[in-house]
Amino acid sequence: MDVTRREVRMGPAAEVRTADSRAASRTAERVAFARAVLTRAEERTGTAAWVPRPEPTAPPDLPGSGERVLPVHPALAGLLPGGALDRGSTVVVGGSTSLVLALLAEASRAGGWTALAGLPRVGVLAAHQLGLDLARLVLVPSPGADGPTVVAALLDGVDAVVVGDVALSDADRRRLSARARERGAVLVSTTPWPGAHVSLTAETVGWEGLGRGEGRLRARRLVVRAGGRGAAARGWTAEVVVPPSAPAVVPDAGAAPLADGDRAVVRGPWEERRAG
Repeated sequence: MDVTRREVRMGPAAEVRTADSRAASRTAERVAFARAVLTRAEERTGTAAWVPRPEPTAPPDLPGSGERVLPVHPALAGLLPGGALDRGSTVVVGGSTSLVLALLAEASRAGGWTALAGLPRVGVLAAHQLGLDLARLVLVPSPGADGPTVVAALLDGVDAVVVGDVALSDADRRRLSARARERGAVLVSTTPWPGAHVSLTAETVGWEGLGRGEGRLRARRLVVRAGGRGAAARGWTAEVVVPPSAPAVVPDAGAAPLADGDRAVVRGPWEERRAG
């Protein structure tokens, strides 16, 4: 029996399809692994009883996934060197969980996914009032001993992961920062994190909403001190209101405000480099 052997060469289109299928396969594997880890965490913490599980369909394209930033409210943009949260970066926000949620609200409203790990005192009502979309919010209140694995799995599947009271070693933190950078996620910590790109420390200086013997507390006024690496290394102090619905940022004596309609917007020290 004669056997004719043919050499088949793949054209560019076939090679692209093959690369796409491999990438899709890797993505599916990461999603499956993330779901398995989260299922284990839910079983250990009892989270599954009150957090709805998303339908097991293919993950949609994340809004802005082709861009390198997650948007933030214009009133808070002056706190960040790029005016937004850079994908792949690690950010520390200490002193105010409300500020953490407010920084992520704009990305959540735009369709991004957010996860909170190790923050048992943060409720869904507070998250909703600060602007997060509950349909795209993942809560893991107490990851337990699986903390590093749970956070890593979350970084594989969502746009922004907030890490609170999670038992992590310095080596764990370095690996998780590297994973966030690789996956293009934003890692936000409420506790000190060596090597963070931006570090914000907030202090409550007042409340808004109360009149003389009447009214309700509607907003918190914070003084925020910023620092970090690169453009943020020079340091910066500003005053913000959370939720950021009214006047935005009031600078310290070393900075001049930039008028933007009836909203006070502040240039950080990094704006000078951008303008130059």
